Amino acid sequence: MRKIPKLEEWYPNFAEEFEKTKLPSVMERVTTEKPPLPKASQPRPEGWWREYPHSLWIVDRGREPTAYELLHDFIIGKAMTSPLAISIGSTPPSRLILFEVKHPTRGIEYARIFLNPTDVMEGYAEEEPDVVVRIGYYDLVAVLCGELPPFNPLYEGRVEIIGNTVAAIDLLCDVLEATNGREAAPGSPTPIPRPVMWPLGHP
Repeated sequence: MRKIPKLEEWYPNFAEEFEKTKLPSVMERVTTEKPPLPKASQPRPEGWWREYPHSLWIVDRGREPTAYELLHDFIIGKAMTSPLAISIGSTPPSRLILFEVKHPTRGIEYARIFLNPTDVMEGYAEEEPDVVVRIGYYDLVAVLCGELPPFNPLYEGRVEIIGNTVAAIDLLCDVLEATNGREAAPGSPTPIPRPVMWPLGHP
């Protein structure tokens, strides 16, 4: 049986050349340090909710709104003014979305949105939610204000989505994008085109 020589015997200079030209290891580029927060996700100065354009839809209660108040004002003062957002929100089956919002000083605040029919409620859900969204307070502010794309905090590791991901995408990608003025894509009922296997309202 013929012995197959080792690669370095066939190409004696290969190993040396490879060491000179190979790309750095991924592990050498890994860092345990957290990346800095985007400016939109950082704590905001006192009275930020009174500034334009936030003041158009956030009710001034004399203090920073809670997570529940923020979501309530968003639905009533912003989403309800968008025909496309209303159309999208009324299409999927009934869904309960629980938000666990971490505020830097107030701690965890719970709020939940019930879609189709729409309702915003304060506190933890007694029923099992379709999806749980764990998010920082100022990330939530930035997303609701349209300053950050809905999934940026998720991709950057600051948000957790647990449960029915489709329900989260219906809310985060479609209702939020429509509310913040993004028009439906050509040939699509939603701002972000969907594959045929995943139509609007898919359970």
